[in-house]
Amino acid sequence: MKVLLTALNSKYIHSSLAIRYLEKYCNNYKGENNYRIETREFSINEPLDQIMAEIYQAGAGLVAFSVYIWNVDHILSLIDRLKKVSPDLLIVAGGPEVTYDPVETLEDNPALDIIVKGEGEETFKELLAALADRKKEALEKIPGLVYRDEEGKIRENQERELICNLDTIPFPYSEEEMAGLRNKIIYYEASRGCPYNCSYCLSSTIKGVRAFPLQRVKEDLLFLIKNKVKQVKFVDRTFNYDKKRAREIFEFLMAHKGASSFHFEITAELLDDDLLELLKSAPEGLFQFEIGVQTTNEKTLNLIERRMSFERLARNVQVLRQQDNIKLYLDLIAGLPGEDYNSFQDSFDQVYNLNPHVLQLGFLKLLKGSKVRAEAGLYNYKYTSEAPYEVLENEDISYAELLKLKNIEYVLDKYHNSGVFANSLKYIFRQHYQSYFDFYGRLADYFQEKGLLRIAHSRLSLYNILYDFYKEKLARNGEELGIFTAFLKYDLLLHEGKVKLPAWAESPPLLENFNEWRYRFLDDENKVEEYLPHLLGKRVQEILKLVRFEVFNYDPTPDYPWSLNIYNQEGQGTGHMSPEKGTYIILFDYSKRKQGHTGTVLLPF
Repeated sequence: MKVLLTALNSKYIHSSLAIRYLEKYCNNYKGENNYRIETREFSINEPLDQIMAEIYQAGAGLVAFSVYIWNVDHILSLIDRLKKVSPDLLIVAGGPEVTYDPVETLEDNPALDIIVKGEGEETFKELLAALADRKKEALEKIPGLVYRDEEGKIRENQERELICNLDTIPFPYSEEEMAGLRNKIIYYEASRGCPYNCSYCLSSTIKGVRAFPLQRVKEDLLFLIKNKVKQVKFVDRTFNYDKKRAREIFEFLMAHKGASSFHFEITAELLDDDLLELLKSAPEGLFQFEIGVQTTNEKTLNLIERRMSFERLARNVQVLRQQDNIKLYLDLIAGLPGEDYNSFQDSFDQVYNLNPHVLQLGFLKLLKGSKVRAEAGLYNYKYTSEAPYEVLENEDISYAELLKLKNIEYVLDKYHNSGVFANSLKYIFRQHYQSYFDFYGRLADYFQEKGLLRIAHSRLSLYNILYDFYKEKLARNGEELGIFTAFLKYDLLLHEGKVKLPAWAESPPLLENFNEWRYRFLDDENKVEEYLPHLLGKRVQEILKLVRFEVFNYDPTPDYPWSLNIYNQEGQGTGHMSPEKGTYIILFDYSKRKQGHTGTVLLPF
C-alpha cells in the first residue's frame, strides 16, 4: 500500500514538522507491514487544481492531510474533489482543526474517511498496520481513531494516552532531504505541552510539559547546524519553562555557532539575572526571542487566566534590548475579553515603549476547543464561522474599532517592524506625540484618506509617503520639516544604498567640483586608513562602488535616547532632538551590507 502524507503550508518558506514525524515514526516501527510512505508539501498560495493533480498522479491508496486553521478550507475542498475522481482512495486527516469535533467533521464531509485525534504518531502507525494487513475490523481497537465502519456509521474510539517517552519519536529530518530544506524555516521541538493555561490557547487543553532528552536535543541541533539550515524555529510553547535546561541549550548553541539562527517562544519573566548575563555574550543574530505579552490589562489577564508580571517582563526585555544582540518579537492580541479600545491603546504604548524590534499585533482567534470559545456568550463575542474564527466584536470592542486596529497593524508593520525608519520615527515621537498609538492611528487614517491601504508599496514609496504625511500633518514650520527630512534621508541612505534620491531628499551641491572632492578624499591613503581601513589598498573606483558621500543641512547622527519620557508637565517635547542647521557630509559605507551593516561617518568640513 502506498501512503502519501500531505501538508499545505501557509508560505513556501515554511516546512511541515507533523508529516515528517509521522513518516519517520511509522517507518521506524514498520516491522513486516506492507506499506511505503511518501511526503509532499505544498503552499496554500498554489492553485488548488495543480495540488490536486500532483496528489492524484502520485497514485497512493491512502492520502493523509495535516489540518490547521490556515489550510482547512483548502484541504476540505481537495478531499471532496479527490473522492469524486478516486472513490476508492482512503482519505485520512489529523491536526488541531479536526481533533476537537471529529464526528461532526466526518458528518459534514462525506469524502473524508478517517480522523486521527491528538498526537498522531502511535495512532497513525497502528492504522497503517491494520490497513496493510487488510484488517479493517481492527480499527475499532485503535485509540484516538474516528472512522466510518463498513456500514458507513461513524465510530469514535477512546482517547489515546499522550506519549510519555518522547525519545521513542525519531528525529524528523533525514540527511537526504536537507538539501531541499536548507533555505526554509525548519521547525523543531524540544518539549511538548505548556505550564500555563491561557484560555485562548489550545495548549491549555493538555496539562503538563514533556521533554525530549537533553542529549538527544543537542544531537538533533548539531545535525541541523552541520547542515547549515537558515533558521530553526522551536515550536515549544514556553521554551524556558525549565531555566536550567534552557540555559544548557543556549550554551550549547553558542558553543557550536554556525550559519543557523534559532527562534524561541519564551516567557520573559522567567529569565533570571544569571541567564541574562549569559545571553549578553550570545553572538549577534544567533537567537530570536518571541515574547507573548498579549495585554497589560490586569482585568483581562485574570479573565484569560494568564499569569504575568509586566513589570518583571519589561525589566528583562529592556536588558535584552540594551544588549541588542537578540532580535525581540513582542506580541499583542486585540479582542481579548475585558479590553476595550482605550485599554488596548495603553497595552500598545507600554509594549511599544520597550522598543522591540518587531511588535506583532494579532487578533483573537476563538479556536475550537479553547476555553475562550466555550465562554464566548459571556462576552457577547461575534466571530467568523469559518477558520480562523477571528473576532469581529465583543461587548468591549466594536467591529469599527477592530477595523481601525487592522489599519494600525498595517502601518505598524510597514514602518516600525521593517526596522528601516528608526531615526525618523524617533524624531516624530520626540517632537509630536506622547502616545505611539496616537501616531500610528493618525498615520493609518492618512493611508486610508489617500487610498494607500492594502496595496503593494516599494520601500522608496514608503519613505515618500512618510515625508508627505509629515509635511501635510505635522510640520509647523520650514525648519522643523528640514530637520525631519535630514532624519528621513539618513534612514533612506542607511538602508537603500545607491538609490536615486527623491526630490525631497536632494541637497544643493556643496561644491561645484564635489565629485573631484570625493575622488581626492578617497585617493588620500591617510583618510582611507582613518575612515575606511578595511578598504585600504583598493583603487578609488572600487571604493566608490561601495560608499556614498551625502550632504545634510542638519546632523542626524547623534544617538538620542529612545523613551518618550522627556515631556514637560504641559505635555510638550523639551526639544532634545533639535540639531543646529549647518553643512554636514556623511560617508555611508555599504561594503558590509551582506552582514547587515551600513557604516556611517560624519566627516569634518
